[in-house]
Amino acid sequence: MVKILSLLTFSALGMGVLAHPHIKHIDRRFCSLEERNVFPRTDLTTRAVIPKATKWSPPANMVTGLDQVWKQTLKENPGWAQDKNWIIDQMMANNGTINYCVRWNHPGKSTAAARATTAKALQRSMQKWFDVLVGFEGFPLTKLAVNVVGYAVKNKNLLEGNISGLDVYTTKNPDGVPECDPRCYRATHLNGDMSQCPGGKKSRYDISLWLDESLTGEIGGYGYNWGQELSPKYFFDNVNSENIHILLHEMGHGFGLLDFYDWTPQGQTNFIMMAGSAMEVTEFDAWMVRDWWRKLKANRKW
Repeated sequence: MVKILSLLTFSALGMGVLAHPHIKHIDRRFCSLEERNVFPRTDLTTRAVIPKATKWSPPANMVTGLDQVWKQTLKENPGWAQDKNWIIDQMMANNGTINYCVRWNHPGKSTAAARATTAKALQRSMQKWFDVLVGFEGFPLTKLAVNVVGYAVKNKNLLEGNISGLDVYTTKNPDGVPECDPRCYRATHLNGDMSQCPGGKKSRYDISLWLDESLTGEIGGYGYNWGQELSPKYFFDNVNSENIHILLHEMGHGFGLLDFYDWTPQGQTNFIMMAGSAMEVTEFDAWMVRDWWRKLKANRKW
């Protein structure tokens, strides 16, 4: 995988579907279609007002741009329908519950307080995407519950305080990075059979937060439907912020949304999926994810 380090040269994230999405989750060495998302260091503020919507009725100034986005999605990800692990798939399969496993790949200690704020940040951030779907064209869910059910660490001693209720993993991938047990990963058991997972259904995780010391800066990350990978420093410096904008952006990829480094939809200049142009989920982001719901609903026959 190529890591983009320049702030001046952007390259789009390939959104093609891999034959085995769990491989992508376990080891990013196999993520040949993915590149690091890079965010300019700019102090951007938006005040997004996202009206509720019950039907497909985007503002007139967004119609052409949304059509362009879907056409580009089909070019970059022609197998979108065959991938059954989009975050919307996860929400629907789990009746609004999303279980995270955290991959703790840095030498710092994980305190009970840090774990609590991490869980709150994931709930708060995922909620912002979830809320724009509530009540829209038959989306049946009204409540979202984001849980952290496991931690993967190099050594259990890195977990301070009470760890009851958490699955703790100390296995590593070939690069020595802690990994959560793939036997408990939903994407490897889309039929719902978790009998291979040592902890059974209660240990199921749908997605991962990967806090990796190799991401030393505060301007980038990775994301797809396997989860989000961020710099630990960036994450904990911003964990109590209302909008952790890189986390929000990477979550957007888990819903199927593209990057916009080398083109801009007509009439749009500021939205979270165009890295660095907005600090929060905007109305255009909302309509893009609503469009995904429409497409998935029809394809999955929900």
